[in-house]
Amino acid sequence: MEWVRVANQLGIGRGCCNALARDTLIRMTDTSSTVRSLRRVFRESIVARDLAEPLASFDDTTELDTLREFMLDRPLSVLGIRHKGVVTGLLHQDQIDDRPISEQMLPLAEVAVVETTTPVQQVVGLLDETSFVLVSTLGQPVGVIMRGDLEKPPMRMWLFGTITLFEMSITRVLQQAFPSDAWRELLSPTRIEKAEQLQAERVRRNQQVQLVDCLQLSDKGQLFAKSDKLRELFWNRSRNEIRRIVKELESLRNNLAHSQPYTQENWNAILRLAGSLDGFLSNQTEYVATDSLQPYERDDIR
Repeated sequence: MEWVRVANQLGIGRGCCNALARDTLIRMTDTSSTVRSLRRVFRESIVARDLAEPLASFDDTTELDTLREFMLDRPLSVLGIRHKGVVTGLLHQDQIDDRPISEQMLPLAEVAVVETTTPVQQVVGLLDETSFVLVSTLGQPVGVIMRGDLEKPPMRMWLFGTITLFEMSITRVLQQAFPSDAWRELLSPTRIEKAEQLQAERVRRNQQVQLVDCLQLSDKGQLFAKSDKLRELFWNRSRNEIRRIVKELESLRNNLAHSQPYTQENWNAILRLAGSLDGFLSNQTEYVATDSLQPYERDDIR
């Protein structure tokens, strides 16, 4: 039954059953502690509490001028409002007016709230819909996450690791699809020469790597874009869309590597990685299935 499910996912039921797909499916039946460790790292090691800032709160009897001054001095965009010692609503700096606090505060029921242990990919999806997410413990909001908090070191590590996982996945598919470096005919001599130079340097350093491992991420994207077979089996997108997606991921990785801001410039890439992570980790093998390699559209991330 599992074979049939994965076969349908890969499109084999539509006449795509070839040696590559069969070999991929066979490898997908394996289980390993390495895969379980990966799941734990990406789903549990970095969570909402690692990105959150403390949520400051005031009684609903506090003067509005006091709240405005406090938010400007910090600066803060969101404040919790307490009623009888319990946070029951919020004030957003951009929406404060002269009405009584109780009349203008935003009820918690209308705010996105997650637990401290919520995986970061869920937080990213929520931040695509709203400007902030509250973090709660024991039923009370204690922290807040804004898009800017995604620039913190834990998120940078998570994103870099997810991009690495993506590249490793497509590299393994290329190794299986193009034995003996048969992909050479799809790349320009210049790109092949660059890869050979890198391989030679790694060999000089006593690193044993295949030539495909020395390709740039953009080169690997080009191979997928140019191969009708790979796009049909693993990445059901147009050639231009695959090139655009890979370019966005490279831009994000460059900004991460050089400690540059990225949440504004690379938001679509962040969404795509967050929406695809479960697909990467849902399989029990070094290979991944169709939906794992297929970056999701925004509607699919919900």
